[in-house]
Amino acid sequence: MRTSEFACAELPRGEPYHRLGRTSSFRWWTTPLALFGFAVLLFFLWMAILLAVTIVAIVGGSGLAPDSVRISEIAQLAFGLLSSALLIPIVLFVVRVIQWRRVGSLLSVEGRVRWGWLAACTAVAVLPVAFGVAAFLPLARLLQPGLVPDQGTGGTEVFAAAMVVILLLVPFQSVAEEITLRGLVMQMVGALGARRGERGGDSAVARVLRSPGPAVLAGGTLFAALYLATHPGDVWTTGALAVMGLGTAWLTWRTGGLEAAMALHVVNSLVQFTLCVFEGRMSEIGTGAVVGAGLPLGVGTPLVLLLTTAQVGLYTVGVAWLARRRGVHRVSATTRH
Repeated sequence: MRTSEFACAELPRGEPYHRLGRTSSFRWWTTPLALFGFAVLLFFLWMAILLAVTIVAIVGGSGLAPDSVRISEIAQLAFGLLSSALLIPIVLFVVRVIQWRRVGSLLSVEGRVRWGWLAACTAVAVLPVAFGVAAFLPLARLLQPGLVPDQGTGGTEVFAAAMVVILLLVPFQSVAEEITLRGLVMQMVGALGARRGERGGDSAVARVLRSPGPAVLAGGTLFAALYLATHPGDVWTTGALAVMGLGTAWLTWRTGGLEAAMALHVVNSLVQFTLCVFEGRMSEIGTGAVVGAGLPLGVGTPLVLLLTTAQVGLYTVGVAWLARRRGVHRVSATTRH
């Protein structure tokens, strides 16, 4: 129950995750207004980043240190990760101010981060990620011998600096993309279908929009579609991004929150980025697929699709089994406490 007419909307009762955006404050214009606000804020964000990069380039010549290509790559890595991480305040502003609902409704059906469940998903993510890493080197040497370069890391100092950037920024970058794609996008699509009893709520269109299918499809394939638009010939990476997105979007619906998606994204990105730096492939992290989903192993080759499918499949089965065993809530509470 709302305490006043100015209080933000509470969690809808008895709804799955993708329907939590359909609050008592929802109106037909809420979604287009939220999209417009997100686009405006994103535009100013990119203008600010472009200005910052320009200033760094002017002050430092070409990067933070004109005499070191490696240090310049570290600066580019930091800017790339930070630009994604800054989606967090934008999404939270859209949810809290434009959609006028509690930020917790973006996180799970319980209106908060379920820390115990997040820790469990993180532990489960270690096995499939380790499998992908272990399978990559022998498969790459067998199928595409030139895929793994032989150059070193560029020295202990460079490796340490890159690792500091990765450890500090990758978790925020991964969480930012999950609350945007599996959070905001899924809930905006899921909110479109009218409830039973509302005007048009009994129509076939409303029933389809209320189902998880459209929300999972939108949240799972949007990034892959954007990547394909900018890299039209890279079907293998696009397919891998779609597999990763659809798997995490389905788990978000199945487990009633973002914890499973965030756990896989963070663990995968930390491990894969570290390998890129260790093997002297830091420049590969600048690609959209790598920064966007942590897919540096075999990007642009059939190998990336094969490994991603196996990794996501193992993780999805494991998390779904654990969620059923632990009785993880899939819908919001039917009563207020």
